[in-house]
Amino acid sequence: MLKVGIIGIGAMGTAHFLRLMNKINNATVAAVSDINEERARNAIAPYPGVRFIADPIALINDPEVEAVVIVSADSTHEEFCLEALRLKKFIFCEKPLSSSAAGARKVVDAELAGGKRLIQLGFNRRFDPAYGELKELVSSGKLGMPLMAHCAHRNATYPEAFDDVVAVTGTAIHEIDIMSWLVGDYFTKAQVIFPKTSRHAKNPNLHDPQIVLLTTSSGMVVNCEIWVNCQYAYDIRCEVLCEDGTATLPRHARVEVCNANNRSCGMTSDGLNFFAESYDREFQAWVDACSADTYCAAAASAWDGYCAAVTTDSCLKSQKSGGIESVPLTNRPDFYC
Repeated sequence: MLKVGIIGIGAMGTAHFLRLMNKINNATVAAVSDINEERARNAIAPYPGVRFIADPIALINDPEVEAVVIVSADSTHEEFCLEALRLKKFIFCEKPLSSSAAGARKVVDAELAGGKRLIQLGFNRRFDPAYGELKELVSSGKLGMPLMAHCAHRNATYPEAFDDVVAVTGTAIHEIDIMSWLVGDYFTKAQVIFPKTSRHAKNPNLHDPQIVLLTTSSGMVVNCEIWVNCQYAYDIRCEVLCEDGTATLPRHARVEVCNANNRSCGMTSDGLNFFAESYDREFQAWVDACSADTYCAAAASAWDGYCAAVTTDSCLKSQKSGGIESVPLTNRPDFYC
């Protein structure tokens, strides 16, 4: 039974805690840490065997904790990963790996120096059955070479603190990782375009929606629509245009309702619910890999987290310059191949 420590018990951290306690085989949560002690204690109250440890570094060092799940503020991920790597403990880290490409590279270098892959990044869409089906079709070559892709990441609403930086590092980063994985290529150029801003954008430092244009090493162009106050629902879309046809992400099935001369299909504003199956699958894969003392080849690695950070840094530069920015990636080390 893998004994896990969780740092961060907000909405996502609590969902992961309940997942590990109730859905995932061969794992249990030994301890949690959060800056909001009351919230954390309320979450673990029904589970008397779970301890609260105020200091996250102390949690990582706790001898009972065999593996660490990091769901704390983005700015803390680098520090906690480095500490867990020092102790050679398995790590599940929600994106981003670090708040900067330089910080992400520091984590990669520490993992390389340790000689063992210990980090799995929380890019859950790699475990979504629909995305898996789409990747299998694109990779098969049945539709010819992929030429371009359209994708969209829409949230019904976001808190007022959400700004242009978080639009990239917290939202566009999902499209950056999944599209690179989907077409098996890395990005060399990035540009962010600001269309007309919605009146629902609460923060004066947020342009909403945004268009992120990405170019791969082979010349494929991916345009990503980022819209975090669309009002109607949480909505994810993707279409890949290939030489001999197109492949489109299937819409998540919802019950169709007919009443009063109206037909509708339900939607949700909850992204955690929208991708619930993929979260379950990625955590089971992580636990299985930790228990086998290896890594999950299907998951995003620390190197993938670094690639995403380099690309988001270029997007942030483009937000200010308005132009096309290069994505200065180096070759993937054999360690991560």
